[in-house]
Amino acid sequence: MRFKRAIIVNPPHPPGYVSNKDSMGGFGQLFPRGAPPFPPLDLPYLAAYLLREDFAVSVIEAGALDLSSAEVCDAIASEDPGDGTLVVIRTSLPTIDWDLEVCAQIRLRSPRLPLVLFGGAVPSLLFRIKRDPIVDFVILGEPDEAVAELMRGDDLAQIAGLVFRETDGWRQTPARKAERDLDRLPFPRWDLFPHERYVIPKSSMMGQMRFLPILTSRGCPFGCSYCPYPTGQGLKWRYRSPGNVVDEIEHLVRDLGVEYVLFRDPMFSLNQKRVVAICQEILRRGLRVKWGCETRVDCLEEPTIAIMARAGCTGINFGVESSDPEIQKGVDRKPILAPEFINAVNVCRRHHIRTFAFFIVGLPGDTVDTILNTIRFAVDIGASWTQFTVATPFIGTKLHQWAVGHGFIAPDHYKLISSHEGSIGNERLSAAQIHRLHRFAQIVQRNLINRRGILKNESRTNPPYRLLKAIADAVGRLAAGACLWAGDVYFRRQSWRGPADAIISNSTLGTGQTR
Repeated sequence: MRFKRAIIVNPPHPPGYVSNKDSMGGFGQLFPRGAPPFPPLDLPYLAAYLLREDFAVSVIEAGALDLSSAEVCDAIASEDPGDGTLVVIRTSLPTIDWDLEVCAQIRLRSPRLPLVLFGGAVPSLLFRIKRDPIVDFVILGEPDEAVAELMRGDDLAQIAGLVFRETDGWRQTPARKAERDLDRLPFPRWDLFPHERYVIPKSSMMGQMRFLPILTSRGCPFGCSYCPYPTGQGLKWRYRSPGNVVDEIEHLVRDLGVEYVLFRDPMFSLNQKRVVAICQEILRRGLRVKWGCETRVDCLEEPTIAIMARAGCTGINFGVESSDPEIQKGVDRKPILAPEFINAVNVCRRHHIRTFAFFIVGLPGDTVDTILNTIRFAVDIGASWTQFTVATPFIGTKLHQWAVGHGFIAPDHYKLISSHEGSIGNERLSAAQIHRLHRFAQIVQRNLINRRGILKNESRTNPPYRLLKAIADAVGRLAAGACLWAGDVYFRRQSWRGPADAIISNSTLGTGQTR
């Protein structure tokens, strides 16, 4: 069957949460109600691709508009689509059960409409999707070409990366190769989305900025066992040309009034020459835009950081994870030594770039000592902002396989909310012990390192503010040292038991984790 029109849907938030489907390599995570909506980057890409192929497209961004499932069903029905319309729905790991409920409501209200489901975690969730045969098609991998071929009416058996229902059950075609020439993809069609609702905080003391994300590369060759990016995007690093990247930035700034661009690449500076070329082109065109990115400290040198700062970079996220090189090795992470992190943070500070350091508590091999040392290092490193999450067995990752192999979770365990909620132990510590250590790390993080945003604005240069900030930094370090001493005494006096024997299943854990 040929389809003439696609209705692209970002489903409503699950009750009590705000869904960010773009985070964790597209696996997604949930935040408490009140958190700002985050743009689902693959949806405007899909809309742009289908429009370029001359299909009609409409969008229902229930997340940003805070629509209920009933309102989504009404919106779809009000379009009076009739035959020849396909409804394409984005799902994620922590919302899969809720999204399938929404699909069931859509099916009840508009029974003639075929439903397509896609998302980064979908290949690992087929067993769950097939359990309740609500949707008609499932896309495995990047959706653009597969949905276009489905719309054109191609033979279903010849559409790579497609799972579809037949009278006698489900059928799955061979995997689709990931798009390598990213320059051939059209720019995301943010004009179809309520992009004015996407905002990012400037700081704790200065309003908010209109922003949009941009994806200049896909995939990560490092393959850390806890990270969903290699699972969702692959190990092969694929990238766009500098000119193509800056063309999109110029479009966002001049046509949509964007003030801040967030690069969503898992490894923005893997090729530093490309980063320098992007920055040079931003400067050549005179684009006034602030931006941030995420990368590894061993993929950044000071000359690169310097031109990034001149081109508008105001923030860089670094994954530290653990201060212990052996713990890093144990999760297939290329070790980075403490002096490298400290030097990178100091270099960024010299160029007035804020740094955000990520740490993970409870990785395989972690002990009370290694975790407390990592918290201590988070204080010493002096990053602008710090975040502690907990080791999270996202289904499809090697960490999930490790947890299954050690009997910590069931093979089909998938119910997670974010990486801020502990769900597994390791060889040395139970889940409860890791939970307490993580909560301790968060106390240090929120109150003594991040100071709840108080006196954390590094862009203010007036002497009185800088003096107060320096005093607050010093007091925070002293208080953190005292807190760590007390924590060391407390945790060493506890009667720590070994890892829990119970295997966590989807029925025993309904909530979970984030980064």
